[in-house]
Amino acid sequence: MRAALVLVLATLLCGALPVVAQEAEPEPIILTELTSASIGKVWVGIKKCMEEVGCPKPQAYTEPGSTDDDGPMKGKWVSEYCMLQQGTDSVKAYIKKYSEIPRIRGGIWTTCRVQYTFNIKEVEDGKTKIILRAQMSGYEEFITQSTHFWPSNGNLEREMMARLLKYATAGGN
Repeated sequence: MRAALVLVLATLLCGALPVVAQEAEPEPIILTELTSASIGKVWVGIKKCMEEVGCPKPQAYTEPGSTDDDGPMKGKWVSEYCMLQQGTDSVKAYIKKYSEIPRIRGGIWTTCRVQYTFNIKEVEDGKTKIILRAQMSGYEEFITQSTHFWPSNGNLEREMMARLLKYATAGGN
């Protein structure tokens, strides 16, 4: 009886070890900027930036407009998944440049994509608060044969924010 109890406890403990050994999921990078540009100029800048990176149509958006309660104007732009790189030879290096590659032993990555989410809000004195997030995704065809999602390392967000601020504050032309 005692041997059976030890065997059951050992099985339960060994089954729980992989859960304990898993690493914590990395936190997504969220950039926040306060600009003196109006919310309208920022919105136009977002459209120009997305056209520039080859992803002009949003998956979802809320165009800034006047609110019913005379509160601040808000807007949101969620891009489609923009293709960054395609093909088995170059995708892995590209993923490593902009994020920590997901751990899949023997994985063969065939696509690398990014989805941008912009949240903009009008604040005091005609200034605009910009919040930018990016999520990476890619298709692994050899082991899992599925699409995986993970946070970027912040480089794409910083590049996009610099581009947006250039367009919003100086017209970008």
